Amino acid sequence: MRKGLLASLYFCAGIHVFVRPEVKAQMIPPVNTFVKKNQWVDSSLDKEGWKYFKDQYVQDFEEEVGETLPVVVPSLLQSGKDLFSALTGFSFSVRRFKPKGLSNRHFLQYVQDINISQLSDGSIPWASWGGLNEVTGNQQLFAGLRNNEYQFGAAGNAVFMQLNAAKLFPQTTVTHNISNRNYHNRIAFTKVWNTTKNGWTIAHSFSYKSGKGGLYPANFFEGVSYFLAIDKTFKNQNWSLILLGNRQMNTRTAAVAEELLELTGKKLYQPGWGWYQGNLKQANWQFQHQPIAIVSQTFQISPIIKRVSTLMFSSGEKFNRGLDWYNAPDPRPDYYRYLPSFYKDSVLQNQIIHHLQSHPEQLQLNWESMYQANQQSTADKRARYFMDDKVEQSTKLAFNIRYQIDYSSSLKLLFQSQYKWERYHYFKRIHDLMGAAYSFNWNQFAEDDPNAGVAIQNDLNYPDQMLHEGDRWGYNFKMHLQQWVGLLQLAYQLPKWDFFTAVEYSSTQYQREGLYRNGLFPMRSYGPSERDWFKNWQLKAGATFKINGRNYAFIHGMLASKPPLANDIYLSPRTSSIKNLAIESESFSMVELGYILNAPTLKVQFNGYYHRTANSMDVMSFYHDGYRNLVNYSLSDIGTSSLGVELSAALELRGGFTISSAFSLGKFYYNHRPVYSILPDNAAFETERGELYIKGYPVPGMPTLAFYNGLSYRLNGNLFLNISGSFLGPQFLSMNPLRRSPSTINGNLNTSDVERWTNPSALPSIHSVDLAVGYSFRLFRNSKGKTYTLQCFLGISNCLNQTFITGGFEQLRMDLSGQDLNRFPNKYYYRQGSLYSLSLKWKL
Repeated sequence: MRKGLLASLYFCAGIHVFVRPEVKAQMIPPVNTFVKKNQWVDSSLDKEGWKYFKDQYVQDFEEEVGETLPVVVPSLLQSGKDLFSALTGFSFSVRRFKPKGLSNRHFLQYVQDINISQLSDGSIPWASWGGLNEVTGNQQLFAGLRNNEYQFGAAGNAVFMQLNAAKLFPQTTVTHNISNRNYHNRIAFTKVWNTTKNGWTIAHSFSYKSGKGGLYPANFFEGVSYFLAIDKTFKNQNWSLILLGNRQMNTRTAAVAEELLELTGKKLYQPGWGWYQGNLKQANWQFQHQPIAIVSQTFQISPIIKRVSTLMFSSGEKFNRGLDWYNAPDPRPDYYRYLPSFYKDSVLQNQIIHHLQSHPEQLQLNWESMYQANQQSTADKRARYFMDDKVEQSTKLAFNIRYQIDYSSSLKLLFQSQYKWERYHYFKRIHDLMGAAYSFNWNQFAEDDPNAGVAIQNDLNYPDQMLHEGDRWGYNFKMHLQQWVGLLQLAYQLPKWDFFTAVEYSSTQYQREGLYRNGLFPMRSYGPSERDWFKNWQLKAGATFKINGRNYAFIHGMLASKPPLANDIYLSPRTSSIKNLAIESESFSMVELGYILNAPTLKVQFNGYYHRTANSMDVMSFYHDGYRNLVNYSLSDIGTSSLGVELSAALELRGGFTISSAFSLGKFYYNHRPVYSILPDNAAFETERGELYIKGYPVPGMPTLAFYNGLSYRLNGNLFLNISGSFLGPQFLSMNPLRRSPSTINGNLNTSDVERWTNPSALPSIHSVDLAVGYSFRLFRNSKGKTYTLQCFLGISNCLNQTFITGGFEQLRMDLSGQDLNRFPNKYYYRQGSLYSLSLKWKL
């Protein structure tokens, strides 16, 4: 009896409450009190609140049982927001800031317990729920190695999105967004019904987005999003059906060389459009529509055991559309041979500069000449120029089952298992023959092959196939991927300590299936390849010392083995099933330690970390001037190390003001030399292999130093104002490995030449000022007391109207003979001017 009462008291003491001085005399809610949806509950207790808790509960119990209890400190809220992410998530996104310098595969997104990250490349299909802002905001973010109640999580961030109708806040809203970003207008209607007496809850949302013009010329955006959720609640279980999707078509922007900006005098120059018959015509498009359907059941088996089962199905298509050509001059106006920098004669350079500046239309696509070339190419109008789609059709099936066992107030267990099956179909499809009558399914890069008659055929099963609009061509293959994951997690709470540990085991299988018998690889391209199996594990553990109800110190650690991504195994899956010779699972280790202060007016969060990867892999495909062909450049045994700190704080001042700051400092570098190999598309064996000289080089895409400062003001819950400034230090571009290989760094180069070729390229630091203003007011109240309100929000980024580079890369080409870096300069993405977004939401 005494042990049971002790356990109950410890459990009560773990309730997370927020006691301000003005409400310190109120009763702390009991354990079984249900918190309303979207109600925020803090984990901090001020001195008076903790004293009241102890006086009312602990002292009375001590008198009853005649013994003294240890001081029980409440645990941190498991679903509490990460302060650093909350402050920097928007301001640092201008350069796609990655917390802790981790790669994309360490950031996971879950929808109803299902890990939505793709097995092929680790990417997250964000666009599948784009435009559904009113219902997808019900998310929990777990930063770093914190434990959670759903899955193993991730070293970076793990975001869990819950879309059950019963978990969404009841609302009837009409929203209109106006902006000068990718889309310029968005109209949405959302309805979440109250749960009926019979246990039914229904929610639906629809939105339409469109954009024409704007900052970039020839910009176009159109998307339709939809969402439907139906819940049925029984005595001890809940069934949910969810359907969501986003059908979106929009233009793409391209990185450009600085030389073109100087020629045009425009920071937002784009080469992918031109004029045809008096109308503006764009060449670069992207499309996606991959709807998701989910069925889930939550079953309270007993007072301490809950089971959640989830089944997901998704099927759809996405593609990138662009220009292609066969035995014809390159139509791109930014092709390096058309630019002044290609020529070393200064007189000729000046003549070209003057000509292009006098005829700026030549720096845009010449659609008229391409159509004319197709009309005059042959007597039967064979296509020399055409537009095609690089298509990815996907079908995904996933099942997850999770058991939560609250064995006692101190001990919680989690068992979870997930199976994922994914099939991807990749091919190219003729979209527009641009006035021509047909084309052939031939490979022009194989024309120099001694066996060109056979090698030129993309599909020997159908040689010399004539192509018309809608036909598949070039490459045609499928990838069959599957993975099973099992997890066991234990969390244990003591009066002054919290502990957790989790172990995950996975089994992953990859297989390529060729649908074309490629002329270059007739024996290694058609049919199913051998299966590749990977068995991996992850282990993490952590401890939190609860100093008191406000101060916490923690340490977390992780060891992991991760399967390589499917896209990094096959050197050229477009043409064959030839694999990388050094296929290994990636190893990863990480430790983080930190401190959290959770007081009523002051929040502080400090996090120091170190992580290390080994045996990573990567495959790049690009045109190699030396081989005069497309090559597949594979990297293996990639190792990186990162060491850094993150610090964030928010202080509430009097009068509704709050000041906040965040700071990131780290070092991210390659810790040894990886191995590279080159396989041309028309070769069945490696032509080059060696070590890449990048040990000690910085990992691209992450600034060493970044910080944020903000000042916000709130008035009566109706007015919100925030002005912030952020700084992102220099960060390095994705590198061209050719410049750091032995064939470049040889005895013929002096020290200065070696440094000039091998030094990493960096983006300059940027400063940005952002403004956010929100205001809500009541429109009117009807006779039944129902209130109708309008919420207004205005966000402006880059208030100083600056122009800065948001990203870029080193071109995967180099002047091997002339040793001229300017021949293939870096390409950059630019942002010019202020961007705004005005949102008007009517709550009916």
